[in-house]
Amino acid sequence: MRLTKALKVMTAALLSLSLTVTAAPLSVKAANERIGVKGTWVATPTQGVMAYALPNGTFLADGFTADGFYVNKNGFWAQAYNVLGAMIPARNSWLTCDACGDFEGIIPIMKYVQKKLTNDLHGFRVISVYSSHMALYSVANSNEKSRKKTTRLAMYKNPDFNGYTIQVKTPLSGDEKEMTEDAGEWSNMGLYDYQVLRAWMYCVSRSGDKVSDAIYSSWMDNNRYNLKVGEWVLVGDTHIRYVPSNGAGLYEIKAAF
Repeated sequence: MRLTKALKVMTAALLSLSLTVTAAPLSVKAANERIGVKGTWVATPTQGVMAYALPNGTFLADGFTADGFYVNKNGFWAQAYNVLGAMIPARNSWLTCDACGDFEGIIPIMKYVQKKLTNDLHGFRVISVYSSHMALYSVANSNEKSRKKTTRLAMYKNPDFNGYTIQVKTPLSGDEKEMTEDAGEWSNMGLYDYQVLRAWMYCVSRSGDKVSDAIYSSWMDNNRYNLKVGEWVLVGDTHIRYVPSNGAGLYEIKAAF
């Protein structure tokens, strides 16, 4: 009875909240204590969304399940995350650059993201996927023969620590505004750039929103995750460190567990 009542309360919260959430980071000790928590998956009325019941009758929130999935701060896990029209399956392990290969598994997702960018921004944002990196470009001229591309975001494979280096050269808008069909105004470019970063992070991390929000917060806001120069900081399932660079933000990311 207590489990059913708690689930109803959580379901009501789900209906009033977006599945896209941002959470404060856990300390290393707290994160380690909550990795691999044993419990039972419980269905919710929303298709593809589950809750995770713990033996004491409460629900896991902002933690990792015994089978490796991340449950958000509101206590929900989604089978997939809709980012710019791409349904990105939830991961139960971190995707290292060795396991990633030549980004084969990410290419289909980026095609959906590019379709959204093309429809909303009329071709002035372009994603390219290469064997060693992915990049988001701004395009100064939509004419195919004369257009000039400028790198705004890039994600490079970094074999030194089997992770990635994220390059940020654009203002990011990291709030949770809804992406609508008429949102493609120039003042909102930062919203789209940030969503591309989110898509990339969800492709490699189980806690993509936390990782992308940490990068945004360091680059544009108050650095609430306390990212540091040359020092690894735990955010969700990811270690992040900031690398000084001339005119760009460089963030190195790797699996924490």
